[in-house]
Amino acid sequence: MSDKIPLYVIGLSRDEPSSEYLMSKIGATLEKAQKTIPNIIEAKISVETQNTEGERTNYDVTANLNTAKRRLIFTESGWDIFKISDELCRKIERELFQEDNKRQRDSIRKKGEF
Repeated sequence: MSDKIPLYVIGLSRDEPSSEYLMSKIGATLEKAQKTIPNIIEAKISVETQNTEGERTNYDVTANLNTAKRRLIFTESGWDIFKISDELCRKIERELFQEDNKRQRDSIRKKGEF
């Protein structure tokens, strides 16, 4: 559980400050996620840019979390990469909350007789 989850960012150079921010923000969220979903194998974030010639750049960001049982995919797009990373972290945390609720449900058989 103390092992770090491999995190890959594809589509941004390592020198950009937005890439470092994205790695640190998603990395911190994945450390929280490891408590609820302990079998996360790897995380991959792919960033696609559009309209790079103008003043503003549109980003399409997809986060793939591979677990032992399933694959979780989160997408977000917009003009500001910092807002996109915050929204992706919210989506991942929301999924963790739902996963935690699923895990704590009581069995129907244990509720008593009708």
